[in-house]
Formats: sequence, C-alpha cells, structure tokens
Amino acid sequence: MKRVALTDLNEWVSRASRKPLIIRGARQVGKSTLVRMFAKENSLELFEFNFEIDKLKTLEREEFDLQALIDEIQIKAKKNLTERSLIFFDEIQESPKLLKLLRYFYENYPDLKIIAAGSLLEIALKSEEFSFPVGRVEFYHLQPMSFQEFLWATDNTYLDQKLSNFELTPEVHEAGLLELRKFFYIGGMPEAVKQYAESKSLVSIRNIQSQLIQTYEADFPKYNNRIDLNRINRIFSGAALTLGEKVIFSKLDSESKSREVKRVIELLIDARVLSACFHSSSNSTPLFGEVDLSLYKLYFLDIGLLNSLLNLSVDSLDFDFKDNFKTRGVLAEQFVAQHLNSFNGPQNSPRLIYHLRDKGVRKAEIDFVIEKEQNVYPVEVKSTAKGHLKSLRYFCETKKSSLGIKTSLSPFSIDENFVGDSKLVNIPLYAIGYLYQNFDKIN
Repeated sequence: MKRVALTDLNEWVSRASRKPLIIRGARQVGKSTLVRMFAKENSLELFEFNFEIDKLKTLEREEFDLQALIDEIQIKAKKNLTERSLIFFDEIQESPKLLKLLRYFYENYPDLKIIAAGSLLEIALKSEEFSFPVGRVEFYHLQPMSFQEFLWATDNTYLDQKLSNFELTPEVHEAGLLELRKFFYIGGMPEAVKQYAESKSLVSIRNIQSQLIQTYEADFPKYNNRIDLNRINRIFSGAALTLGEKVIFSKLDSESKSREVKRVIELLIDARVLSACFHSSSNSTPLFGEVDLSLYKLYFLDIGLLNSLLNLSVDSLDFDFKDNFKTRGVLAEQFVAQHLNSFNGPQNSPRLIYHLRDKGVRKAEIDFVIEKEQNVYPVEVKSTAKGHLKSLRYFCETKKSSLGIKTSLSPFSIDENFVGDSKLVNIPLYAIGYLYQNFDKIN
C-alpha cells in the first residue's frame, strides 16, 4: 500500500549529505513494511537485521571495530555491500549500543545507505540514559495510515485528487462523509486497512484490531518491570474512556498515587500508544515555548483501535454520524488529533497543543492550536453545523488570530466577518488531513 513516507524516503536517499535515518513510531504502524517497499521500488539490495531475533557479535566486544561490523554484516547476509545496498537495522532498541555507533557510519562510510527502526525506542533510550549523536543521524516519525492513505489503499484516488485541491463540492462532500464513516471504524493501522482493501468487508476488522491491542498489552512488561502490570492496564483502559479531557490522575486510576499514574502515562506516551496534547498560552510561536506541561489531554494512537477498545459497532458509529456526534464527540476529536499530530512534518516529533482559559469569568477551551509561518491558529472540533463558538471568537479576538478554523460534518464554508479582522473557515472532518497543503487557499 502506498504511503506518503515513500516519497520522503526517496528524497532522503537522493541527498548528497544523507545521514543514517532512524524511523520512530508505535508497533504495527508499518515501519518494517515501509523499508521493504522502499527497497523494492528503488531496486535496492536489502540487508535486514531484526535485533529481536538477530545478534551481531562484533557489537558485544568491548572495543568497537566498524570494519569488523561491516564484515560481519556481509558474512551473515552472504553477499557484498555495493552502492545499491540498503542496510536495515530493525527493532534497534534491542541494541542501544548500535544507536550510539551509527555516527561512525556517517563519518567513515557516508555513501552507505543506513535505516534503523524501533518500536519502543524512547523507553529503551530513557532506561539507558542515552542521547542521540546530534547531527550524525536523521529522524522520521511514522504514524498510522492517514485518511488520504486510506483512500489510496481503497481505490479512491479521484476523491483524493479533489480533496488535495480542496475542491469541496457537494458531490465530494457526500463521498467524503461515506469514506470517513468507514475510516472511523477501520482506522489507519496498515493490517486492518489492507484486510479491508482486499476483502471490502468489515467482518474481520474487529478481530485484527483486538489482536493489535493485545500486542500492545503484551509489551507492557517491557516498559518498566518495576511498575505493576495491573496498574498499566487500568490506566491504559482508563485513558480510552477519558480522551479529550484534562488529565486528572485520580480519574484514570483511583488505586494509585499521582506520581505512579504520571509515570505510567509517560511510558504509554513514549511507546506512542497515547499522544499528549499540552496547554499553551498560545500568544506567539513557537507554541511549545509557552506550554504548561502540567496541563494536558490524551488521545489514542488510532481511531480504529480506540473504537475496538470501546467496543463500538458499525451501527453505533452510523448513528453517531447521523446524530452529529452529540453522544460521542471525542471520536471527531480523536480523528483530528490523529491528523494534526504530524502537522509540522514527520521530521519533527509529534506534538499536539490546545488552549485552556480556566480563570476568571470567561472560561474557554480551544480543542487544538496550530502554528504555520510564525502565525497561531485555533482549531475547534464541532459536532453540529451551528454553535455559539464563543471560545473561538474570544481566542481570535484576544490573540489577534486572522483565522479561526472549525471542523465538523458540515460542508466547506468561509465567513469573512467572523469577529473583528478574523474570518471563520469550516473544514469538513474528512479534509482536515489536507489542511497543511491548502493553507494558502483559506488564509
């Protein structure tokens, strides 16, 4: 299945100043498959080592010898490295030492193509108190498949073309909502999308999602063997029920102390199973410069997996669409969070920001805040076409934002006279992933 990341990898491999690339992301988002697809499409000879299975003896020696490592790689692969070779170190978190040594490939063998990938990388690195060789490696953050990639996989390329150009006609709107319903149930985990693309049936999707969740739960003992497994399971389940709400430790797990809950949340975020959305004062860019790390909301890795955890059926999702998410508005927020997570590009760490005014008479919350070209823009997720939008108005007025963004199931529209010098743009939910490339058309 086609991934946006393939284009990015092609750009990486063609650069003269190419550095070893580390692909980071949760389990089962398609890291290994991506590298194999990339090698095949570019006719590269793949030297693949999975460190959950394979061991390289030269890495166990006290004194490191790069040439000896290269020799061992060739001996194990039973072939010579050439200019058409690609070395792939998979599950590299199992060999933290090699992460430190990637710099030597860049310094001594800059022509070698090196990609590494890891699923629990952040957890492994924190336990090793390790810092990356700054300036000697590159990073790429891979997320679950986006709605656009879902359209590619399900032969909806024409709809994708229309959305890519923001040609949001009534016909496109109707088609977009139809495919969005499917995505809400299937989600963006490659295995689930592949199954649906091949069978055109939703019957086996829930079983795949359940197995994926069990895979994540099986990883919990690897997070930290000093943390009670039951506590991690409680918080994991509790987070799914409180997504989009300001985190209150006692609400997630009433049986544990706050610092214990906080530590588990951090581990789940490091594993990329959860994403944190931090409050920022949002006065200027960079937004993270004004962030309050003590105030945050949580969102899940993937909307399909979330629906599986919540045991939501296709019928219940259809009802939510017809009822404009009045009962489960967090599903729309989850979809938006999933697509805004990489708004600033996959080369940067996933980062979500929201704004909370919790003091004084005029309390207000903005679901998400984004930045582009040194400007700050509020994004509100609404269940209905109407609504007072008081928080959005107040934000645009006080922060002098030229544009307020509302995303809902309503058709695309622009209100040039929203408040003061600010205009309001309603972007249909299915088009939110296309926002970055079309920003000049709405601003």
